[in-house]
Amino acid sequence: MRYHKKMKINQLRCFVQVVEKGSVRGAAEGLGVSATAVSQSLRELERAVSAPLFTRHAQGLTLTLFGRRLLVHARLIIGQIARAEEDLGQLQGLAGGAIAIGVTPWVSQTLLPAAIRQFRVIRPDARIDVSESLGAVHSALRDGSFDLVIGMAPTRQMEPNLTSRPLFSCGLAVAARAGHPLAGAKSLSELAGQSWVMTLRQDGSEQPLNDMLAPLGVAPPPEKIHFARSTLSSLAMLEGSDLLTVCPWPLIESSLMRGRVEPLAIRDVIPPLTTSLVLRRADTLTAAAQIFLDCFLETADASLESAEPALKNALAAVEAIGQ
Repeated sequence: MRYHKKMKINQLRCFVQVVEKGSVRGAAEGLGVSATAVSQSLRELERAVSAPLFTRHAQGLTLTLFGRRLLVHARLIIGQIARAEEDLGQLQGLAGGAIAIGVTPWVSQTLLPAAIRQFRVIRPDARIDVSESLGAVHSALRDGSFDLVIGMAPTRQMEPNLTSRPLFSCGLAVAARAGHPLAGAKSLSELAGQSWVMTLRQDGSEQPLNDMLAPLGVAPPPEKIHFARSTLSSLAMLEGSDLLTVCPWPLIESSLMRGRVEPLAIRDVIPPLTTSLVLRRADTLTAAAQIFLDCFLETADASLESAEPALKNALAAVEAIGQ
C-alpha cells in the first residue's frame, strides 16, 4: 500500500469515535466538533492510507478489511498517547492517574483485595478499572485498553505483540454444585457423557477440558460444552443444573463459592494452571500501573505466607514461580 500523506492523530481519534459511536453524528457529539469536521477527517484519513475504511449504506457504516486492521493500531496509538500524557501529568503532580487491569477470577477472589488496599494507601487519588480476564487472548491489552493482565499467558503465535512472565502455579479441580449426583466420583472416567460449563472456549490452543479428558477417551463432544463469560455466570449455571466444570482450587475455596460449589474427589492427576503477568512487548508501564504491580507482587508474597485461616486454605494449592 502506498501512502499519499501521513496520518494525523485527530484523524485517528475521529475514526475510532465513529466506530465506537456507530455514526458520524455520534462521533461529533463525543468529540465536541461538527459532523462536517468528522466527515472531512475520515475522508483525509482514507486518502492518507489510500484505501476505504468504511462501506457506507443506508443502515450506517461498516468497517472494511482495511478499517478493521487500522482500528487495532489506532486504538493502541491513542491509548499510548493518553497514557503518556497521564504519566507526565502524574510526575508534575497534576493528575492522580489511572490503572486498567485484567485479572483472572481466582486472583481477584484471593490476592487482589490486599493489593488494592495497599495501592489505595499509596495512590488514593488514582482511578482503578478492573475487569475479569478469561482465557489467553488479551485483545484489550493488545489495543491499549488495559495496562496489564494477571492471567493466562498467550503463545507467541497467538499474541506476538505481548510478553509474559509466570507468577503462580495453581492446582485445578473438577467441581459441581453441592449435592450433584456424581459428588462421589473418584476418577475422570466416571464423568463420561457429562455436560460441562467452561469460561474458556475450546478453540485454538485453549482446550483445557479436552487436554484433561481426551487421553482417557472421555472428552465430551462440542454440544456438551457450554460457556460462561464471567465467574458469576458460571456459578449460576452450576447451581441451576448438573453441569460440571474445571476450576482453580483457590476459587473453590473462596468465600464466593465455598458451600455452593464442591470439588469432586478425583484421584487422577490434573495438570496445574500457570498464571502469568502479561504486558505489551517493549511497552513501559505508567507510574500508577507500575506502583500497582509492585503492590500486587509484594502483597501476593505476603498472602502466600499468611497464617489467616481462610486465606491460607484458599491459597494452599498455589505456588509462587518466576517472581
